[in-house]
Amino acid sequence: MSRLAALALVLLISGCSTAQQPVERPYTDAEIKQFALEVLSRSSLSYEDYEKIRRALSEPSHRMSTSIEDVPATASEPRG
Repeated sequence: MSRLAALALVLLISGCSTAQQPVERPYTDAEIKQFALEVLSRSSLSYEDYEKIRRALSEPSHRMSTSIEDVPATASEPRG
């Protein structure tokens, strides 16, 4: 019986020693923007370049699309 108890103890200890990885979640757009602004603030860019990039991060002038319908037709499409 002591062998069985020793084996159970070894199995229990070996199971507890495996490190559990935390479940990672994707970053939100706000978190990515905040990180980019923090990295930018630590950079050694000139004031003009810093302002240009900060403005692009703060006020994007374009819209990202995931819809194929938003893509304009190109000349490379086969003609009917």
